[in-house]
Amino acid sequence: MGTNSGNFDLFGDGAEGETGPVPSVDAADLKSVWAMQNEMQARMPEKQFSIGAESYKRACGAGADVRSLFTRVSQLHVLQMLGMLAPWTHGEVVDDAVFKVAATFPMTRMQPGVVYDELPFNLQEFLIQVAKQVAG
Repeated sequence: MGTNSGNFDLFGDGAEGETGPVPSVDAADLKSVWAMQNEMQARMPEKQFSIGAESYKRACGAGADVRSLFTRVSQLHVLQMLGMLAPWTHGEVVDDAVFKVAATFPMTRMQPGVVYDELPFNLQEFLIQVAKQVAG
């Protein structure tokens, strides 16, 4: 278990500041969190806001690893902002293949306050795996 060292622990699981791999999550939970975030953004366009841990928990199935879901969906939003999900985005809808791959793809936790030069996963391999998932 990580030490909190006085930092706010959004998810209340005592894992704030932990390092290492991000555990896999359920693809349906990942898609649900994505939808919840997008719905909230649509209700408050052009505004900055925060989403509490309880909202994440309600968007997921029982026993979901909310911190890992948050980490994984945050990386998907980065890819969306960079246009990397465009081949698998139709209007506002992202292909299920993106969520299936993102739910289990190897990823490393990023630490708050640390500047990184690269994404915490192999982007090219991620895109290849999504393309393979789409092709069936």
